[in-house]
Amino acid sequence: MRLIAKRAILIKSIVAGFLVLAMKNFVLKNLTIYGQDFHDLIEFSDITIVFTGAFFVFGLLLAATMSDFKESEKIPGEVASNLEAIKDWIYLALKAPRTGTSDLSQEKLDTNFLREEMLFLTDGIISWIYSKEKDSNVIFPLIRHSNEIAYYFAQRGVDKEAIKGIQENTNAMRKQMTRAYSISRNNFIKPAYTLLQSILFIVMALLLITKFKSPAADYFVTSTITFLFCYLYLLIVGLDDPFDISNDEIDVDLKTLDRFQQRLISDFLV
Repeated sequence: MRLIAKRAILIKSIVAGFLVLAMKNFVLKNLTIYGQDFHDLIEFSDITIVFTGAFFVFGLLLAATMSDFKESEKIPGEVASNLEAIKDWIYLALKAPRTGTSDLSQEKLDTNFLREEMLFLTDGIISWIYSKEKDSNVIFPLIRHSNEIAYYFAQRGVDKEAIKGIQENTNAMRKQMTRAYSISRNNFIKPAYTLLQSILFIVMALLLITKFKSPAADYFVTSTITFLFCYLYLLIVGLDDPFDISNDEIDVDLKTLDRFQQRLISDFLV
């Protein structure tokens, strides 16, 4: 099943190619209009300009979606780096001398609390990215929750550089997750999708009524062009939401976050 999910676009495009080919040569083969075979109404040479223009439009829209996808690929690594930095600031706070004079500044820092806070923050971010809804009411309060560590340190007279570092990394992480939320929630403009779907329909309709010089050319060109346009369309749709983790074939790589989580569980304040 996972192999099929990893090749979903390829399989769907191949199936579409065979379906159009079968419809043309088996379903429409015996239909005629004013004595002319339905599947041989137009010469292929008359419509090549249509296919050229269609490929051009698909290429432009593919380039537009690729720019967002490339930016999205950086976000998991940047979030993992900020979480790693917060972890290092916690280590500094545990080792650096404390300057506070209150009773709280004299007590030992609770490593179990700090570990649980980091695990809670990391697990929450990863769960949000894997979620289908991408709810802003979940992720932004979660990012804000990381300030609990800064508040805890401030009350106990911890080194101010550590507190400042945690807040700076929290703000950077908030910007990155805001960008991820924006990319995930704001899909490509609907008129562009309408244009793509219209082109796809026109291309397939023309292939169904196009005459080729030989049956071999008919089979090869019809199936190939259908495959290519379907593949491009599904690719653009997939790239439009790179944080849709349910689509295993086209999504951002979360390996950096997953591996940080594994390191955190195994060695952070154990």
